[in-house]
Amino acid sequence: MAQSYEAIIIGAGVMGASLAFHLAERGVKPLILERKTVASGATGHSSGLVRMHYDLQVESQLAFESYKYFSNWREKVGGDCGFIRTGFLQIEPRANEGKLRGNVENQKKLGINTLMISANEVKEIAPDFTTDDFDFAAYEPDSGYADATLTTNSFLDAAKQKGATLMQDCEVTGIQVSGEKVVGVKTTKGDFSTPIVINAAGNWGSQVGKMVGLDIPMVIWTHDVAFLARPKTLRAFPAFIDDSISMYGRPEGNSLVLAAMEEDSFRNEESGAESQKISPDFIEHLIDKICQRIPKMEESGLHSTHVGRDGLPPDQRAIFGPAGPDGFYLATGLSGTGFKISPIAGRAMTEWILDGKPSSVDITPFTFDRFAKGNFLKGENDYGNTWK
Repeated sequence: MAQSYEAIIIGAGVMGASLAFHLAERGVKPLILERKTVASGATGHSSGLVRMHYDLQVESQLAFESYKYFSNWREKVGGDCGFIRTGFLQIEPRANEGKLRGNVENQKKLGINTLMISANEVKEIAPDFTTDDFDFAAYEPDSGYADATLTTNSFLDAAKQKGATLMQDCEVTGIQVSGEKVVGVKTTKGDFSTPIVINAAGNWGSQVGKMVGLDIPMVIWTHDVAFLARPKTLRAFPAFIDDSISMYGRPEGNSLVLAAMEEDSFRNEESGAESQKISPDFIEHLIDKICQRIPKMEESGLHSTHVGRDGLPPDQRAIFGPAGPDGFYLATGLSGTGFKISPIAGRAMTEWILDGKPSSVDITPFTFDRFAKGNFLKGENDYGNTWK
């Protein structure tokens, strides 16, 4: 006889872990199934930015409510998430200044501590940045970065203390449906019965969707990331996203700098792709870019690289909510945003599953049926697609 669980979460990345924590907090004892190991997919290669600047207000709201977790982790979850406050800069080309101001105003309405600052003020915060190609930037003094793997394990530890079960090296091979309702899952370690299945499978989200007849429009987005040696003369600087040169970066402790580009990402790999070989010209291209903003990085050297992968829907926004047979839910297609919104997204999804609607943040715009309806999500002051 199949072992029974109140809910099954497919995927032990940060989103699956957050779901497990919030379900367990509500008294549901879920089973988390992971085909490999905890945080072995997109989460383990996350750049870990904790910031709130988006051109879509509901994403800013998700990030802001999640920030309240990251900045009070021990109190809200327990354990550690590795949050480091560095501040955060959003730099846009001059042509986007009006959009930048509009987004900052929308974020202020949510209660986010953000402001427009001049290029001269940027120079005070980051004295080694060049600032002659923009006039203003958005600044969040409270933001920074955290450790995605530490965050995930912390969520899971807290969930297990409340009755959740984690099973690693266990691949889901099928989802059982009867009378248009989910009744269980088939795995490489046997069958399990449940009335609730949540697809938080990351890069495998489309494959899991096919098990219940869903065609999730999502491609695998591949993203090269480098850790560069931090020059000894480089002074303090905040985490930043620089759309004027299509890159982002942040400190990594005191000796390294994490840097990556928003362009030249690769599409349409297989879900099982695991190669950590970066593109041949990635480092040369990245160094050229970062030196445009931080000339002292000419004194840097390469420490290490890795390749991250995530699911990317057509509008580059997450997919949340019920879809397909009764009891089947999606928390996938996270588009490189999943880490920073995971705390509150897991809570809102839990509310949707148990209460019939999300109440912490209204995530109903992220439903799967938006694609069939042509209701692609677009920012109120749209910067265009992040990943080019």
